Amino acid sequence: MLQRRSAVLSVATVIVVLVLVGCDAESNPTTTTATTPPVATTSLPSETTPTTADVGPRPVVSGLLVEPGDYVTTVFEATTVMYRVHRSHLLRVFQSSRVTGFENVTNDASASDYRGVAVHGFWFRLSPEEVLAELEKIDQIELGDTTFVEVGGLPGRRIEVDVVRRVSLWGTLSPSGSDLIRDWPVQVGPLEIIILTTPAGTLFITIAAPAEEWDEFLPLAEEILAGISFPDFE
Repeated sequence: MLQRRSAVLSVATVIVVLVLVGCDAESNPTTTTATTPPVATTSLPSETTPTTADVGPRPVVSGLLVEPGDYVTTVFEATTVMYRVHRSHLLRVFQSSRVTGFENVTNDASASDYRGVAVHGFWFRLSPEEVLAELEKIDQIELGDTTFVEVGGLPGRRIEVDVVRRVSLWGTLSPSGSDLIRDWPVQVGPLEIIILTTPAGTLFITIAAPAEEWDEFLPLAEEILAGISFPDFE
């Protein structure tokens, strides 16, 4: 008789436990959602945070002070020039069909404290020897020592120049031939010219600064030169 009552109590206990478990499942509905997999939003790339690879080189916009990055010309002839800037500096980037580079002020006849590095395409149809011959015709400049260099992986010769009197290295006339509509004047003092051989033709680069600023400016000019490349030839 005692064993039978114990068995009945055991069955009753099991029923009570089952009922309690069932009630707990109903009173805690959040447990039923645990089997639904969450949406993996964190594994998707952010659309609002572009990477450097997504941005790429930016077009040169004349007159701007630029931040570190890569910049490419869009109108310069006869090839695309890319500048890689590693730090900000107080020189404005510029471009036209004839010339592109960095400068502190607009290069015009009134500029007396000009400093900058410029790539010129004015004589690109000439050979390097012919460009050198054109420079030798300018009485207001004296050509000095020459060293062989590379810019953007392309070979060139770097020439020290002394500007005795202010003069334009080149000029573009109007269609009628009566007006000078574009030129490149250089001020009295030190100047360096690089005559560069490229698959598109001959480019030449000028490095200019007032005599009293030359030693200070030259390291910055070297930094700009080190960041010049020509994507069309890569």
